[in-house]
Amino acid sequence: MTLIKAKKQRSKPQAPSNYKLRCTNDFVFKSLMTYDPKIGKRLVKDLTESIRDYVVDKVDLTSTELLTEGFQAKDIRLDICARLTPDRLIDFEMQCGSNKMEIPNRSAYYAATLVNRPDNKGLAYTALTPVDQLFLLDFDFPAKADQPEKAIHVYQLAEILDHDILTNLITVVIIEMKKIIQMNHSYEELSRAEKWCWFLERYDEEHSDSVAARLVEEDEIFKEADSVMKRMSSDPAMRDAAFEHNRRMMDMAQLRYEGKREGLAEGIEKGIKQGIEQGIERGIEKGIEQGIEKQRLETAREMLRNHCNDQLIQLCTKISLQQLEQLKIEERPKLNQAMTESQFQSADNTIAGE
Repeated sequence: MTLIKAKKQRSKPQAPSNYKLRCTNDFVFKSLMTYDPKIGKRLVKDLTESIRDYVVDKVDLTSTELLTEGFQAKDIRLDICARLTPDRLIDFEMQCGSNKMEIPNRSAYYAATLVNRPDNKGLAYTALTPVDQLFLLDFDFPAKADQPEKAIHVYQLAEILDHDILTNLITVVIIEMKKIIQMNHSYEELSRAEKWCWFLERYDEEHSDSVAARLVEEDEIFKEADSVMKRMSSDPAMRDAAFEHNRRMMDMAQLRYEGKREGLAEGIEKGIKQGIEQGIERGIEKGIEQGIEKQRLETAREMLRNHCNDQLIQLCTKISLQQLEQLKIEERPKLNQAMTESQFQSADNTIAGE
């Protein structure tokens, strides 16, 4: 009799009892803004009018799924996408676990994908709907040296030297929420955009942050957002889904880190190996060069001892005049001794002949 073991189904992780939902978790952010569409529409209107100086008559939330074509194409699921009246498409993305160095290319890729969406195909270029891509960052963006405290960055295609705008088809807006809070503006000085950033960054169910608590107490839209957050927090399935999403993002970040670390270690190892190989090769070459040079000098010494003239020595050995003069100094005692012995030998021969 053959026993077949049933494959144990992997259960989804459950959120710990003390796990708290945070608006900076992009899953929670998207859920908050779509649970009650009025909240999402108000966020879009407030941030757009405050940052971009648009007058928004109407906001329609659109599909957050962008189908990309082609093998290995990057799939994009937008957090909050809306069409404005006057006609403009705007996408809001919460970024809490991304590599800060990826943000420029990531934002440009998202914006380009919005422009290239299916309903734009076949339209004249002048008929394309302008796109605003807005990133809400839960971390610091690399700051300019001359503007370290700047928290809101707006980018368009422009001429480098005189800054003329080429087109307003694509605009990228990057908001550093932590930096806005660090500005220490009084509550009365906060713009609508700054109030949203403060709420999204600092809100918790206990209202431990005084500014976020005041927003909930005095502003109807934040009071509704507080109510939605509490309802989502009391839903075990929502808490588990948010926890799983957060854990998956952390796992991905860890994998990227480990991949970079392994790649760096491998690169260092290859570099050391290559350096050793190059060193051995260079050592061999240098040894050969030194051997040839030594042989040239020895040949020159021998020619000096045989009383060859300087021109002939240099022609045969390729040594410099300075090297030749140095050899003469070194060989002078031996040459004088050889000359003396030659003279004595010549005298002996003369006497013997007599």
